[in-house]
Amino acid sequence: MTTDVRATQTATEDSHSAEERPRASRRVRRRMRALLLTSMVLVALGAVFLAASVFAPDLVDKTTGDVKVAVQKLLHQLLAPDELPEIRLGGEGGMLELDHCDGTFTEMITYRIDGVPPLFAAHNNCGGDVILGWELGQRVTVAGSDTVYEVVEERHTPKWSNVEVLVGMSGEFMVQTCFYGENKMFLALAPADSPSEGDR
Repeated sequence: MTTDVRATQTATEDSHSAEERPRASRRVRRRMRALLLTSMVLVALGAVFLAASVFAPDLVDKTTGDVKVAVQKLLHQLLAPDELPEIRLGGEGGMLELDHCDGTFTEMITYRIDGVPPLFAAHNNCGGDVILGWELGQRVTVAGSDTVYEVVEERHTPKWSNVEVLVGMSGEFMVQTCFYGENKMFLALAPADSPSEGDR
């Protein structure tokens, strides 16, 4: 009798195992298909981004740059909503100092002419893009200073424009970086709390 029960249990287990095997096999096949499909989609997306970066690099640069600036602005609003944006002004120099990418805005000595306030520049991918989200009226601080500054004027000029296009800009100093993927520069005036030219 015991032998018959054991034989019956073994037979039942064998039949359950036989039923489970095709189910498990089907699950594995479904997972493999899903993995293959996901891989194909990712490869296709990668190919699209690669092609876009080859044939339309400025568009890719602009799109990714705009996303980066928007995310930075959102993070600032979420993490430090009561704090003004801050920039760090560095020493004077030219392209060599600008290329150091140390997170500061370099005072560009080649822009020192009468009628142009001191100009501090930083590459957009070296922290300069913090100013791309600024608009007229934006209040900011400068590291190491208690003064609150306000953006009172802006100019968009082509890259490597003659410095004379900046003559007449008002304020104490200017900050500058480049838009992502566009052949123009963003020049923002950030003076101390004083009336703008339009108010004088």
